[in-house]
Formats: sequence, C-alpha cells, structure tokens
Amino acid sequence: MVVVFGTLGYRPKSLIPTIRSTPSVEKVVFYCGADRSDPEAVKKVAEAKKAVVEYCREMKIPVDAVELEDPFDFKRTAVKIRSDVRKHKRQGKEISIFNIAGGTRPTSSAALLVCILEGIPTVYVHDVTYEEIPLPLLRMEYSQILSGEEKQILRTLMDGKLKGATEVELARALGKHKATVNHHIKNLVAKGAVRLEKHPTDARKKVLMVEDSVELLLGDGD
Repeated sequence: MVVVFGTLGYRPKSLIPTIRSTPSVEKVVFYCGADRSDPEAVKKVAEAKKAVVEYCREMKIPVDAVELEDPFDFKRTAVKIRSDVRKHKRQGKEISIFNIAGGTRPTSSAALLVCILEGIPTVYVHDVTYEEIPLPLLRMEYSQILSGEEKQILRTLMDGKLKGATEVELARALGKHKATVNHHIKNLVAKGAVRLEKHPTDARKKVLMVEDSVELLLGDGD
C-alpha cells in the first residue's frame, strides 16, 4: 500500500501536485494547524484542508487530515508524525513520499527531521511554479545506528526511576557487568545519545543523562 504524507498550510496547491504525481496512491496523511488566537489563519487552514480532502475524495483516495493541537510545538509535532510513520510501516505500508511544502515552519521542520530519521523520500513544492523539488536525503533509518543493547540501555535510562543514574546503578538495574555497560555507554556518548554530568553530591562520580533527541530517534517499535 503506497501512502503519501504531507504538511499543509494555506495553499492546497502545495500538496495536491504530489498526490497527483505519485503512482498508485492508496492513502494520504497530512498535518495542518494554525494559531487558534488568529481567526483568519484558522479560516485559511480550514479552507485548505477542505480542498485537499475534497480532492482526495474525488480521486477515491482515503485521507487522514490530522489537526495539530499546537503547530508551533516542534518536538511534540515530530513525535506525533514519527509515531504515525512507524505505525504505517508496521502495517506493511510503503511511504512513497513526504511533501513538506506547507504548514508552519516548526511543522515542516519537524516533518523534515522525521524524514531524515526514517529515510523517507522528501519533496518541496516551489511557491510560484508548484514544481516538485526532491530533497537529497539518505534512504536510511537512523535508529539502525544503535545496537539492541544500546537501545535497551537508553530506554532504561529514560525510565523516570533511573534518571541521573550512575553506571553502577545502571548495570545493577540491567543485571549486566559494569565493564559491559561501560563499553556501551562510551559508544552512546560518542554517538551523541548520552552525556556524562557531575554527580550532585559526590564529585568522584558521573551521572548518565539522555539527550532530549533520543525520544525522537528511538520512536515506536524500536
């Protein structure tokens, strides 16, 4: 099943060309939203959403129009989009393309980040000519740079009970030898997923802190 993802702002023409040009589209998923304190912006986004939904219905293509609670919340939007992408992948659907031409800057930037993490082909649509411009992203999933053991360690550290744990405490929680855990921690620090900080009460110790971006890197199902 081929799925087209996209972000949408005021202009339905920024998304429709991609739906039209993609062969064998069986579903469209797009994200939209506006500053709710701005009635004019809310109206324009609603009109654009209606136009895309009606186009899909005319083409007999199922469509999910996802309204973002806050289209200016970069991290929350990225987490939502990546969760949806991973869900479709688990269902065996092929994500043919992701159009990031519309929406707020945080929304389109969040979508671009997800495309980088997931190795999804991405296009932008020219503001004047509406020509599709492919973006040169690598077709690779960034979560694959982590081993199974590293993912286990990160998920354990992300558990609230172990926030700010030492390597000894982590090894004990995992039931692993400290030397084994130390090896994986060094790799995670080198990859930028974990950082070491001073212990709040013992200057001889270091605590393990997971970078905020790890939540996006792991995603559902990793």
